[in-house]
Amino acid sequence: MNLLGHGMFEAYMLICLVAILLLGGTLHVMYLKTIESKVRRTEDSDFDFEDLMRSMYVSQGSNFNIMMILSWNLLFVALAFLYLLTPSIFPEWNYFKIPRVASWDWGFAIFGTAALIPGAMISIFVPKVYSYHQIHKRLKGIAAAIPALLLGSIICSIHLGTIYPASDPFFWNLGYLMLAAAAVLMIAPISIGFLEVRRR
Repeated sequence: MNLLGHGMFEAYMLICLVAILLLGGTLHVMYLKTIESKVRRTEDSDFDFEDLMRSMYVSQGSNFNIMMILSWNLLFVALAFLYLLTPSIFPEWNYFKIPRVASWDWGFAIFGTAALIPGAMISIFVPKVYSYHQIHKRLKGIAAAIPALLLGSIICSIHLGTIYPASDPFFWNLGYLMLAAAAVLMIAPISIGFLEVRRR
């Protein structure tokens, strides 16, 4: 099914991606609040939230932290490439609106580097956020697929940018599905942690 050219559809899909990420942040806050509430019901009035946070801290290991930092950086690159590399979705906001960069051999690399900036800012907090969740080894193993999914999405977008002004709906759809799957996996440890603490 040809989805390209239907800008509203892609915009709704972008909203879905943003909603997934916002859901992860919301569930993390609710997770901490739920634990705080449960502890307050069993502790005296001298309960200190900072002590609770320190006691909850779990080192997830350097391999996992590096993988998630890389994933959050790649997420923003994949998002920018999928939605802003060609004018198909946002005619007024795209890579080709900067002719000097678009015509340069290293244009894609410059565009990707610019997209890394917001990801790098967020990734500073990534290890701390995940350190408050009990992440099982199996889930860590599944999460190892995230960088590959994001790189796959970026490759699909680069193909679309290379063949522009021609289009290929299959590669856009595939790129979106890989990006969405990666986003779901990235918030999975937070979502599972929230559900587990709610059941206790």
